[in-house]
Amino acid sequence: MAAKNFSVRQDKQGTYHLQGELSIHELDELKDFLEKSLQGGDEQEIALSLADVGFIDTAALQLLIAFKRWVEPDVKLRIPALSAEVEDILFLCGLKAALL
Repeated sequence: MAAKNFSVRQDKQGTYHLQGELSIHELDELKDFLEKSLQGGDEQEIALSLADVGFIDTAALQLLIAFKRWVEPDVKLRIPALSAEVEDILFLCGLKAALL
């Protein structure tokens, strides 16, 4: 089994900080994390910081966008921070508006 290339921690304010790489190889783990982030049942907002993500591919972007569309308008998906690498990829793919 391949090593996990990303990790998640939650700060005191409730923001989830993703770190590492998000690619097609991590989709199952990313999907599991996103589903678990809703388990409390009363969340009105989920904040995901991508400030420490060094790489994201289109498969992971598609999953994040699909998750956002699935939970909204009941739950707002907020991304308060992006790494320069993620911002560049969003710009090149033309997906910044779809995710932010």
